[in-house]
Amino acid sequence: MNFAEKLKTLRKQKGISQEQLAEKIYVSRQAITKWESGNGIPDIENLIAISALFNESLDSLLSEEKSLISKNEFLYNSRTEYDLDSPKKIDLKLGLAHEVIIEKTKDEKIQVIAASNKLSFLSQQVKVKIVEDKRRMDVIVKRTSDLSDIACLENLFILVKIPEKFVADIELSSELENLKIRDITFDAVEFDGKAKNVFVTNATGHVELNTSSNLNVEASGVKGKIDLNHFHAVSKIKFAEGQNYYLKNAGRFTRFVDSSSKVIAGKRSKDDPSESVDLIVELNGWKSEAQII
Repeated sequence: MNFAEKLKTLRKQKGISQEQLAEKIYVSRQAITKWESGNGIPDIENLIAISALFNESLDSLLSEEKSLISKNEFLYNSRTEYDLDSPKKIDLKLGLAHEVIIEKTKDEKIQVIAASNKLSFLSQQVKVKIVEDKRRMDVIVKRTSDLSDIACLENLFILVKIPEKFVADIELSSELENLKIRDITFDAVEFDGKAKNVFVTNATGHVELNTSSNLNVEASGVKGKIDLNHFHAVSKIKFAEGQNYYLKNAGRFTRFVDSSSKVIAGKRSKDDPSESVDLIVELNGWKSEAQII
Protein backbone atom coordinates (compact mmCIF):
# COMPACT_ATOMS: atom_id res chain seq x y z
CA MET A 1 0.00 0.00 0.00
CA ASN A 2 1.55 3.32 -1.05
CA PHE A 3 1.32 6.58 0.91
CA ALA A 4 -1.78 7.85 -0.97
CA GLU A 5 -3.71 4.65 -0.31
CA LYS A 6 -2.52 4.50 3.29
CA LEU A 7 -3.56 8.09 4.02
CA LYS A 8 -7.02 7.56 2.54
CA THR A 9 -7.47 4.32 4.50
CA LEU A 10 -6.37 5.87 7.81
CA ARG A 11 -8.64 8.88 7.28
CA LYS A 12 -11.68 6.69 6.59
CA GLN A 13 -10.90 4.43 9.55
CA LYS A 14 -10.92 7.50 11.77
CA GLY A 15 -14.23 8.56 10.21
CA ILE A 16 -13.20 12.05 9.13
CA SER A 17 -13.54 13.88 5.83
CA GLN A 18 -10.75 15.40 3.78
CA GLU A 19 -11.82 18.83 5.01
CA GLN A 20 -11.73 17.72 8.66
CA LEU A 21 -8.28 16.18 8.20
CA ALA A 22 -7.07 19.39 6.57
CA GLU A 23 -8.30 21.40 9.57
CA LYS A 24 -6.59 19.09 12.06
CA ILE A 25 -3.15 19.44 10.47
CA TYR A 26 -3.62 23.06 9.26
CA VAL A 27 -3.42 22.56 5.49
CA SER A 28 -5.92 23.09 2.67
CA ARG A 29 -8.42 20.45 1.58
CA GLN A 30 -6.77 20.65 -1.86
CA ALA A 31 -3.51 19.45 -0.30
CA ILE A 32 -5.25 16.38 1.13
CA THR A 33 -6.84 15.68 -2.28
CA LYS A 34 -3.42 15.97 -3.93
CA TRP A 35 -1.79 13.55 -1.47
CA GLU A 36 -4.61 11.00 -1.63
CA SER A 37 -4.59 11.02 -5.43
CA GLY A 38 -0.86 10.19 -5.47
CA ASN A 39 0.23 13.51 -6.99
CA GLY A 40 2.60 14.41 -4.18
CA ILE A 41 3.93 13.62 -0.72
CA PRO A 42 3.69 16.00 2.28
CA ASP A 43 6.79 17.78 3.53
CA ILE A 44 8.40 16.54 6.73
CA GLU A 45 6.37 18.85 9.04
CA ASN A 46 3.07 17.61 7.64
CA LEU A 47 4.25 14.01 7.66
CA ILE A 48 5.03 14.36 11.36
CA ALA A 49 1.56 15.85 11.97
CA ILE A 50 -0.10 12.96 10.09
CA SER A 51 2.04 10.46 11.96
CA ALA A 52 0.97 11.89 15.33
CA LEU A 53 -2.71 12.18 14.37
CA PHE A 54 -3.04 8.55 13.25
CA ASN A 55 -0.43 7.11 15.65
CA GLU A 56 1.52 5.70 12.68
CA SER A 57 5.31 5.81 12.39
CA LEU A 58 6.91 7.70 9.50
CA ASP A 59 8.55 4.46 8.45
CA SER A 60 5.13 2.78 8.19
CA LEU A 61 3.59 5.70 6.31
CA LEU A 62 6.41 5.74 3.75
CA SER A 63 7.28 2.03 3.55
CA GLU A 64 6.46 1.68 -0.17
CA GLU A 65 7.86 5.07 -1.13
CA LYS A 66 11.26 3.80 -0.01
CA SER A 67 11.48 1.86 -3.26
CA LEU A 68 10.92 4.98 -5.37
CA ILE A 69 14.46 6.35 -5.19
CA SER A 70 14.81 6.46 -8.97
CA LYS A 71 11.79 8.77 -9.09
CA ASN A 72 13.40 11.17 -6.61
CA GLU A 73 10.48 10.91 -4.19
CA PHE A 74 12.55 10.72 -1.00
CA LEU A 75 12.47 13.64 1.39
CA TYR A 76 16.24 14.06 1.37
CA ASN A 77 18.75 13.24 -1.33
CA SER A 78 22.25 14.09 -2.45
CA ARG A 79 23.33 13.62 -6.07
CA THR A 80 26.83 13.25 -7.50
CA GLU A 81 27.44 13.14 -11.27
CA TYR A 82 30.61 12.45 -13.25
CA ASP A 83 31.20 12.34 -17.02
CA LEU A 84 32.24 9.08 -18.65
CA ASP A 85 33.74 8.90 -22.13
CA SER A 86 34.70 5.21 -22.42
CA PRO A 87 33.90 1.84 -20.80
CA LYS A 88 35.70 1.36 -17.49
CA LYS A 89 35.90 -1.13 -14.68
CA ILE A 90 33.85 0.52 -11.95
CA ASP A 91 34.61 -0.26 -8.32
CA LEU A 92 31.75 0.76 -6.02
CA LYS A 93 32.76 0.96 -2.36
CA LEU A 94 29.45 1.92 -0.80
CA GLY A 95 29.78 0.86 2.84
CA LEU A 96 26.60 0.37 4.86
CA ALA A 97 23.17 0.98 3.35
CA HIS A 98 19.63 -0.30 3.53
CA GLU A 99 19.29 -0.63 -0.22
CA VAL A 100 21.55 -0.31 -3.27
CA ILE A 101 20.13 -0.11 -6.79
CA ILE A 102 22.24 -0.46 -9.93
CA GLU A 103 20.61 0.46 -13.23
CA LYS A 104 21.44 2.07 -16.57
CA THR A 105 20.97 5.63 -17.75
CA LYS A 106 20.93 7.00 -21.29
CA ASP A 107 22.95 9.97 -20.07
CA GLU A 108 26.77 10.03 -20.37
CA LYS A 109 27.26 10.71 -16.69
CA ILE A 110 27.53 8.16 -13.92
CA GLN A 111 25.10 9.23 -11.22
CA VAL A 112 25.28 8.33 -7.53
CA ILE A 113 22.23 9.34 -5.52
CA ALA A 114 22.08 8.94 -1.75
CA ALA A 115 18.55 9.25 -0.38
CA SER A 116 16.57 8.90 2.83
CA ASN A 117 13.29 9.79 4.46
CA LYS A 118 14.86 10.21 7.90
CA LEU A 119 18.45 11.41 7.51
CA SER A 120 17.70 15.12 7.31
CA PHE A 121 21.40 16.12 7.23
CA LEU A 122 22.21 13.53 4.57
CA SER A 123 23.95 15.99 2.22
CA GLN A 124 26.41 16.88 5.00
CA GLN A 125 26.79 13.34 6.41
CA VAL A 126 27.23 11.33 3.20
CA LYS A 127 29.79 12.27 0.55
CA VAL A 128 30.81 10.57 -2.70
CA LYS A 129 34.43 10.54 -3.86
CA ILE A 130 35.27 9.51 -7.44
CA VAL A 131 38.81 8.59 -8.55
CA GLU A 132 39.40 7.82 -12.23
CA ASP A 133 42.20 6.66 -14.50
CA LYS A 134 42.19 5.38 -18.10
CA ARG A 135 40.76 1.95 -17.32
CA ARG A 136 39.18 2.20 -13.91
CA MET A 137 36.89 4.33 -11.80
CA ASP A 138 36.56 4.08 -8.01
CA VAL A 139 33.32 5.36 -6.48
CA ILE A 140 33.64 5.66 -2.72
CA VAL A 141 30.78 6.61 -0.39
CA LYS A 142 32.03 8.13 2.86
CA ARG A 143 30.03 9.18 5.90
CA THR A 144 30.77 11.35 8.88
CA SER A 145 31.39 9.83 12.30
CA ASP A 146 28.07 11.12 13.69
CA LEU A 147 26.10 8.91 11.27
CA SER A 148 25.75 5.52 12.94
CA ASP A 149 25.91 2.07 11.35
CA ILE A 150 22.32 1.39 12.39
CA ALA A 151 21.07 4.61 10.81
CA CYS A 152 22.71 3.64 7.51
CA LEU A 153 21.42 0.07 7.54
CA GLU A 154 17.88 1.22 8.26
CA ASN A 155 17.58 4.51 6.39
CA LEU A 156 20.21 5.01 3.67
CA PHE A 157 19.36 4.23 0.04
CA ILE A 158 21.90 4.47 -2.79
CA LEU A 159 21.08 4.51 -6.49
CA VAL A 160 23.92 4.11 -9.00
CA LYS A 161 23.01 4.90 -12.61
CA ILE A 162 25.65 3.94 -15.17
CA PRO A 163 25.66 5.19 -18.78
CA GLU A 164 24.22 2.49 -21.01
CA LYS A 165 27.01 2.56 -23.59
CA PHE A 166 29.81 2.53 -20.99
CA VAL A 167 28.67 -0.35 -18.81
CA ALA A 168 31.44 -2.94 -18.39
CA ASP A 169 32.70 -4.70 -15.26
CA ILE A 170 31.28 -3.57 -11.93
CA GLU A 171 32.65 -4.49 -8.50
CA LEU A 172 30.50 -3.70 -5.49
CA SER A 173 31.43 -3.96 -1.83
CA SER A 174 28.78 -3.16 0.74
CA GLU A 175 26.77 -4.38 3.69
CA LEU A 176 23.07 -3.95 3.06
CA GLU A 177 19.54 -5.26 3.28
CA ASN A 178 18.57 -5.17 -0.42
CA LEU A 179 20.61 -5.23 -3.63
CA LYS A 180 18.70 -4.53 -6.84
CA ILE A 181 20.29 -4.96 -10.27
CA ARG A 182 17.78 -4.00 -12.91
CA ASP A 183 17.23 -2.92 -16.51
CA ILE A 184 20.91 -3.12 -17.43
CA THR A 185 23.33 -5.07 -19.65
CA PHE A 186 26.89 -5.58 -18.41
CA ASP A 187 29.88 -7.90 -18.66
CA ALA A 188 29.96 -8.71 -14.95
CA VAL A 189 28.73 -7.44 -11.58
CA GLU A 190 30.68 -8.86 -8.63
CA PHE A 191 29.31 -8.31 -5.12
CA ASP A 192 31.44 -8.79 -2.00
CA GLY A 193 29.88 -8.26 1.40
CA LYS A 194 26.68 -9.03 3.27
CA ALA A 195 23.12 -8.82 1.97
CA LYS A 196 19.73 -10.30 2.81
CA ASN A 197 17.90 -9.91 -0.48
CA VAL A 198 19.15 -9.73 -4.08
CA PHE A 199 16.79 -8.88 -6.94
CA VAL A 200 18.03 -9.25 -10.53
CA THR A 201 15.43 -7.96 -12.99
CA ASN A 202 15.56 -7.52 -16.77
CA ALA A 203 19.34 -7.76 -16.70
CA THR A 204 21.90 -9.43 -18.96
CA GLY A 205 25.39 -10.43 -17.84
CA HIS A 206 27.33 -12.36 -15.20
CA VAL A 207 26.43 -11.72 -11.55
CA GLU A 208 28.75 -13.04 -8.83
CA LEU A 209 27.53 -13.00 -5.24
CA ASN A 210 30.45 -13.57 -2.86
CA THR A 211 29.09 -13.74 0.66
CA SER A 212 28.89 -15.92 3.74
CA SER A 213 25.46 -14.53 4.62
CA ASN A 214 22.20 -16.31 3.84
CA LEU A 215 20.55 -14.84 0.75
CA ASN A 216 17.10 -14.54 -0.74
CA VAL A 217 17.55 -14.20 -4.51
CA GLU A 218 14.85 -13.35 -7.05
CA ALA A 219 15.47 -13.52 -10.81
CA SER A 220 13.13 -12.22 -13.48
CA GLY A 221 13.89 -11.67 -17.14
CA VAL A 222 17.57 -12.48 -16.60
CA LYS A 223 20.00 -13.66 -19.26
CA GLY A 224 23.50 -14.86 -18.46
CA LYS A 225 24.78 -16.36 -15.24
CA ILE A 226 24.42 -15.97 -11.49
CA ASP A 227 27.16 -17.45 -9.31
CA LEU A 228 26.40 -18.06 -5.64
CA ASN A 229 29.86 -18.22 -4.08
CA HIS A 230 28.99 -19.28 -0.55
CA PHE A 231 30.84 -20.46 2.52
CA HIS A 232 28.60 -22.38 4.92
CA ALA A 233 25.45 -20.48 3.91
CA VAL A 234 21.86 -21.22 2.96
CA SER A 235 20.07 -19.35 0.20
CA LYS A 236 16.59 -19.32 -1.28
CA ILE A 237 16.02 -18.62 -4.97
CA LYS A 238 12.78 -17.59 -6.60
CA PHE A 239 12.40 -17.51 -10.38
CA ALA A 240 9.70 -15.51 -12.13
CA GLU A 241 7.24 -17.48 -14.22
CA GLY A 242 8.75 -18.11 -17.65
CA GLN A 243 12.36 -17.67 -16.51
CA ASN A 244 14.29 -20.47 -18.26
CA TYR A 245 17.22 -21.61 -16.12
CA TYR A 246 19.70 -24.37 -15.37
CA LEU A 247 21.10 -25.22 -11.94
CA LYS A 248 24.75 -26.19 -11.71
CA ASN A 249 26.13 -27.61 -8.48
CA ALA A 250 29.88 -26.91 -8.54
CA GLY A 251 31.11 -26.50 -4.95
CA ARG A 252 32.28 -28.98 -2.34
CA PHE A 253 29.49 -30.25 -0.08
CA THR A 254 27.01 -27.95 -1.79
CA ARG A 255 23.59 -28.79 -3.18
CA PHE A 256 20.34 -27.45 -4.54
CA VAL A 257 17.06 -28.57 -2.99
CA ASP A 258 13.48 -28.03 -4.10
CA SER A 259 10.64 -26.53 -2.08
CA SER A 260 10.14 -29.89 -0.36
CA SER A 261 13.85 -30.05 0.58
CA LYS A 262 14.47 -32.85 -1.90
CA VAL A 263 18.02 -32.73 -3.27
CA ILE A 264 18.39 -31.73 -6.92
CA ALA A 265 21.95 -31.33 -8.24
CA GLY A 266 20.93 -29.72 -11.53
CA LYS A 267 17.66 -29.32 -13.31
CA ARG A 268 16.32 -27.37 -16.27
CA SER A 269 13.12 -25.42 -15.93
CA LYS A 270 11.68 -27.57 -18.73
CA ASP A 271 12.24 -31.24 -19.50
CA ASP A 272 13.80 -30.83 -22.95
CA PRO A 273 17.60 -30.97 -22.37
CA SER A 274 18.30 -29.66 -25.85
CA GLU A 275 16.49 -26.40 -25.24
CA SER A 276 18.74 -23.40 -24.79
CA VAL A 277 18.65 -21.71 -21.41
CA ASP A 278 18.65 -18.02 -20.66
CA LEU A 279 20.18 -18.30 -17.22
CA ILE A 280 22.66 -20.58 -15.46
CA VAL A 281 22.74 -20.50 -11.67
CA GLU A 282 25.90 -22.01 -10.23
CA LEU A 283 26.45 -22.85 -6.57
CA ASN A 284 30.11 -22.70 -5.53
CA GLY A 285 31.91 -22.70 -2.21
CA TRP A 286 31.79 -25.08 0.71
CA LYS A 287 29.00 -26.59 2.81
CA SER A 288 26.27 -24.44 1.30
CA GLU A 289 22.73 -25.08 0.15
CA ALA A 290 20.30 -23.27 -2.15
CA GLN A 291 16.56 -23.93 -2.10
CA ILE A 292 14.39 -23.26 -5.13
CA ILE A 293 11.08 -21.84 -3.90
